[in-house]
Amino acid sequence: MFGISIYLSNDNDFETTIQQASKNGFSLIFSSLHIPEENPANYHQLLTRLGAAAKEDNMQLILDISTESLAHIDLTIDNAERLTELGVTGLRVDYGLTIDEIAKLATKIKVYLNASTIDEPFLKSLLQAGIDISQVEAFHNYYPKPHTGLDVPFFKQTNEFLHSYGLKVAAFVPGDEEKRQPLFEGLPTLEKHRHTHPFVAALELETLGIDHVYIGDPSLQTQTIEQFSAFAKEQTILLDCELSKELDSRIQQHLLQPDNNRMDPARDLIRLEKSRPALGKIDIAPLPTNVRPIGSILIDNQLFGRYQGEITIATRDLPDEPKSNTIGHLTPESIAILPFIKPGQILRLRQYN
Repeated sequence: MFGISIYLSNDNDFETTIQQASKNGFSLIFSSLHIPEENPANYHQLLTRLGAAAKEDNMQLILDISTESLAHIDLTIDNAERLTELGVTGLRVDYGLTIDEIAKLATKIKVYLNASTIDEPFLKSLLQAGIDISQVEAFHNYYPKPHTGLDVPFFKQTNEFLHSYGLKVAAFVPGDEEKRQPLFEGLPTLEKHRHTHPFVAALELETLGIDHVYIGDPSLQTQTIEQFSAFAKEQTILLDCELSKELDSRIQQHLLQPDNNRMDPARDLIRLEKSRPALGKIDIAPLPTNVRPIGSILIDNQLFGRYQGEITIATRDLPDEPKSNTIGHLTPESIAILPFIKPGQILRLRQYN
């Protein structure tokens, strides 16, 4: 599942942001009670608004807390479950809580632990304290300061360990529109994602054992929202491309409709399964040039015999092939998606403007 991050400031239009996110397939919200840049005196009023908006659009709201931050809204760990009355569905606990306090809290509300700092003795102590593990998930941090994000080997190993205990795991990717103060350097969990396209980063997190992906920064570009929405609602990957201006209208019309990678995936190509049955009877003449770098969109011409009409996408640089015409190219951001396209994956090309 995909989530957004909303921070408790007076200039934040929670209601509109949450309504739009819900319409686009996002189902989770992360917020925090201990952000140094915010005024804690406003927390209760703002959290009341945020919780009401989350309930209105049926979105889960996970709130990052500590014993100190709870005091800002006149609560303690003993009555923190009262936050459910405001629409909070889970609490992320990072520091300042004992094993017994966490176990007790999990009897009242879902608890999210800091994924990056959990070790086996800690989990065993929680289990010995009688915690219901179904009420517990793990949640990695985001890292505002450049070069402080996690590295992939540690991250993957940690996620495998957490899954072995039955815990689901969440992590962050950066946004690509408004960046979060105070450094405006993106809010990723993995350092390699600090300047990576958010949707590409989200797909990679899935391969590394992440169950829930949150956008750390406040917003995404419209085209990126559409990619997350298509994937959340229809499991469809949108690939941005530039198509040849001389392209046959019948071929272009098919290209812009959903298709899927074959279940027996090729090493060098994405093979669009529906293309040959739909386009095989069109007489496609060879082109004089047919350079095929990675990201090239190709259609087999009449020289390929019964393969005429099959549309493919090069997943690596390929040699010239007179039996295949180059009819377009993916954008660099969409080329970065290619390694994460699975067998049978639904795809749809989108012309880049």
